[in-house]
Amino acid sequence: MKTNLPSLHKTFEKHFMFGNIMSPRDWECEKTLDMFRHHYNALTAENAMKPVYISPGPGEYCFDEADKMVNWANQNGINMVGHTFIWHGQSAPWLNRHEDGTPKTRAEAKANMEAFIKTYASRYTGRIYSWDVMNEIFRDGGDFTGNWRDHLRGDSDNPRAVSHWYLAYTNGANLGAGESGADYVFDSFYFARKYDPHAKLFYNDYNEEVPTKREAIAQMVEDINTQWRAHPEYDNRLLIEGIGMQGHCNHNTNLAHVRQSIERFAQTGAAIAVTELDVTFGSSEEPASPLSPEQSKRQGEMYAELFSMYIEFAQYIERVTMWARHDGHSWRSWGSPVLFDGNHEPKEAFHAVINTAK
Repeated sequence: MKTNLPSLHKTFEKHFMFGNIMSPRDWECEKTLDMFRHHYNALTAENAMKPVYISPGPGEYCFDEADKMVNWANQNGINMVGHTFIWHGQSAPWLNRHEDGTPKTRAEAKANMEAFIKTYASRYTGRIYSWDVMNEIFRDGGDFTGNWRDHLRGDSDNPRAVSHWYLAYTNGANLGAGESGADYVFDSFYFARKYDPHAKLFYNDYNEEVPTKREAIAQMVEDINTQWRAHPEYDNRLLIEGIGMQGHCNHNTNLAHVRQSIERFAQTGAAIAVTELDVTFGSSEEPASPLSPEQSKRQGEMYAELFSMYIEFAQYIERVTMWARHDGHSWRSWGSPVLFDGNHEPKEAFHAVINTAK
């Protein structure tokens, strides 16, 4: 874990913050903490701040691991990113489902949402730089219909496409009065603003470079912010202040589409953050193997192109966060996706990234 390398966050300090993820076990290794302090000035919890780990049951809250991260970040002058309040995955059923799996009513789900966000956000108000309020609410695939609500996760034969929040908000909606399952989007950001007015509020998603999802995200942000401007509690700020582009790329990712998404998201008036960046080579269905020299070169070229783009649009991009400190730490380790290898040594991609700032 070398700390004599150029610091990533200092290299890019004129452009944007540079972040990474940590987990509770990381506090067992002082060298890991030293490396983090050297390279990064933004911290996202990999899993410890996801809903199910914060509140596994009604009235039950577990803040020990989140406290540890927030305290360490605050003490070390590192910007803490809260991740996340509302997600179809890694959320406890009590929030929006009965024990038999059927959806709670709209009123019940809304009350639980407010109680959860109030308890969670209020604990850290003034200590969190930004919250990923909602994560991955849109489905993949299909042509854009012109209405972002048509692309939300809802009911599906595919469990990964189901949003129990959407189903609960549909259960009891007054459709004749214009209510719909999509109303949980506004409510989640409203409660986040209410209970942590100091933090910036982001929407976060993957495959954000795909044209259909790009337009659905952008229109949702614009629509929710329009609703907020007409709200009696409007505070002269956007309600959705930022869009998180996860940035989970692979060797086939169309970087021209990435550029188009940055351009479209900038039009919304919201800030942009690259929140979970990695670039895989190979296939998850194949045994992991070191990158070939050709793959290392191409990975470096892709990272260089991405960071050159981020610098070009730095007036809109406020943070870039890697989703692993080294390849062995990554949930996509099979694809050798980040800037350091499994031995914590800098890869060709690391030097390519550093060189884009020169």
